[in-house]
Amino acid sequence: MAAKKVKNRVSEIQTQIRKLAERFDTEREKQIASLEKQLDAARERVNVEIQRQKDNLSKLEKLQEEYRTKANTALKKQIDRARKAVNDARKQANANEARKMLLEAEVKVLKATAKQAHSLANVISQYEKDLEKRAKEIQSKVAPKKKKAAGKKKAAAKKKAAPKKKAAPKKAAAKAKKAPAKKKAAPKKKAAAK
Repeated sequence: MAAKKVKNRVSEIQTQIRKLAERFDTEREKQIASLEKQLDAARERVNVEIQRQKDNLSKLEKLQEEYRTKANTALKKQIDRARKAVNDARKQANANEARKMLLEAEVKVLKATAKQAHSLANVISQYEKDLEKRAKEIQSKVAPKKKKAAGKKKAAAKKKAAPKKKAAPKKAAAKAKKAPAKKKAAPKKKAAAK
């Protein structure tokens, strides 16, 4: 009789354990499904951000290429003008039989062309620096964790610097106290002068 009760109790406990195990399994599956959804959403966001950054970089590369093409075209035009000027100077020198004038004109044109080429090279160099700076800004946006850490450090530094500013009003109050004392001293000097 007692053995039967024990068996019944054991079977009840086993069924309860099975039910709990099933509940646990279903809850775990729900949580896993939820986590997978979150992971997929995070992956999607990262992919979108990476694609956006790629698009930005490709736009920068296109701009750089366009600028180089324009700069090269402008330089070629200037060189063509310089050559034409040299050729014109040669013709004029041949017509006047003045070899010296031809050489002087060539030197001037070549110097002017060299100056223009130098200034154009400076402009191209500056533009490349600007593009590199912009690329670094975009890269810093891609990795915002570093910025947040730097921002926290700056905030902590500002909090430490704040107590020093409170000392300034005390100095101003001390100066204000000294000022009336000087004013009182001034009438005594006037009396002595009389």
